[in-house]
Amino acid sequence: MKSMTVDELRAYREKHHEKRYMVIDVRQPVEYEAGHIPGAILLPLDEFEETVETLPQKHMIYYCRNGTRSRAAALTADFFNDAGKEIYNLQGGMLSWDGFQVEGVPSVKIFDLEKPMDEILTDAMDLEKGAFYFYSHVLENYPDLDLEKVLRDVRDGELGHAKLIYSHLKKIVPDSHDFETIYSELKGDILESGQALDVLIASFKQRKGDLRIDILESAVAMEYRAFDLYRVISEKTKERALKEVFYSLSQAEKSHMNILIAVFEKIVGSSLKNGNLS
Repeated sequence: MKSMTVDELRAYREKHHEKRYMVIDVRQPVEYEAGHIPGAILLPLDEFEETVETLPQKHMIYYCRNGTRSRAAALTADFFNDAGKEIYNLQGGMLSWDGFQVEGVPSVKIFDLEKPMDEILTDAMDLEKGAFYFYSHVLENYPDLDLEKVLRDVRDGELGHAKLIYSHLKKIVPDSHDFETIYSELKGDILESGQALDVLIASFKQRKGDLRIDILESAVAMEYRAFDLYRVISEKTKERALKEVFYSLSQAEKSHMNILIAVFEKIVGSSLKNGNLS
């Protein structure tokens, strides 16, 4: 069992594909719902010994509030580690984590994993269309914010995600309608975070100050929640094909997060320097 700092965790996630590792939160459900590291799977310590042997053989990173409970979990996991996978304890736990936190339980309920696989994939395409609509709305209604390139790139990426999902759908149902037909029939009214698209759009009219910051902050939050949702689904589903789809989607959402965060930090830094951040 090894220790890992918060900075090392960030670097680790950047270097590794989502299917290769898991981040395990061993706190209680109420703690997890109050805020957790995006993509983390909840496995309370009091349930740990009963389930540790059923965990997949992957590299594991355990955390809790301050690193104490997770150290116990990591030591237990290391005892059952027959495959020689890397096992880490996050030093300082959530008290040391200063990155984005996701509140609530990932909205797996958006996806009924008991549905036929083609319906699950269609639901996923619908969420991607919602994200596409979000970025399209911003591009069309706020053209003077100097965000066109980054938002257009991310928006086009959401369309690419939908096409990726469709490629898997086509394998399952070879006689499916073409992508354009299916995509045109989707509503796209719910975002990957579970939030209604029209509610988020309407909120921009009520905001004051640098609207770029509000828009980017909303976009970053949406992408983090999408990553959190897809990452958890990839671990919860038993369907191998679905695992691959959602691992790929979580990897893609991670890329979007990094792109948006870089622009967000640049704009916030500039606003702070000029004293314009309210």
